[in-house]
Amino acid sequence: CPLTKRIMKDPVVDNDGHTYEREAIERWLRAQSSSPVTNEYLSLDMLQPNNQLKNQIYKATGKPRSRSQNPRARSKSPGSKNSNKQKNTNRQLVDSYLHEISSNSKLSVSLDFMGICAFSYRKITFVIEVPLEPKSGFFVYSSFDGDASTCKLSEKVDAWNDWLSNIGKLSRVSCVKAGKRTVFTLNGNERDIRRREIFQKTLEYFVEMSLKLHNVLHPTETKVVNKVCLTRTPVAVA
Repeated sequence: CPLTKRIMKDPVVDNDGHTYEREAIERWLRAQSSSPVTNEYLSLDMLQPNNQLKNQIYKATGKPRSRSQNPRARSKSPGSKNSNKQKNTNRQLVDSYLHEISSNSKLSVSLDFMGICAFSYRKITFVIEVPLEPKSGFFVYSSFDGDASTCKLSEKVDAWNDWLSNIGKLSRVSCVKAGKRTVFTLNGNERDIRRREIFQKTLEYFVEMSLKLHNVLHPTETKVVNKVCLTRTPVAVA
């Protein structure tokens, strides 16, 4: 997949013949309405399942087609309810944090049924995703057009990850090229959602990094980078 750089499990294809992982392109299109490859207009209703490629991937990897097509997968074990509760814990935590942040700011954000939401800060769109899987943490994405050398971007990302490590954060950032756009990702560690103050600070750090990345990609359209505070009162993290 041009977005995840991984072997696809549920590929979908657009009208131009470009194929993506379904979850990845749906997440992308929640933040913008353009193709990550061509930058042309693209919407969810323009995507179709790429069943031919899906069958080829399963034949090559030897993996089952899907849980829904596996009769055994449909039966629920006695502990499935407890498992679902555990999976939902991170989403409930993050959603409660987002509600609290919204009540103390001009933002209005909450997770949808897929565990995804988006907000805008200084005309940059950010997408938050909280997967269902236990211990998967959370993800935040921002994306940009513009161009910069891969080496320069890598240096920035390495420096930011070193800084995150130095302040005791286990969350990490990464940057990939997807067609004509650059996708910036925060892979949020589960430890950084234990408390609302820690989650908010981690999110604010990523917003600040995204502003700096915008300036790298658009040196003639720089944005002022101050210490980011998403609420009226800055939070203190012990």
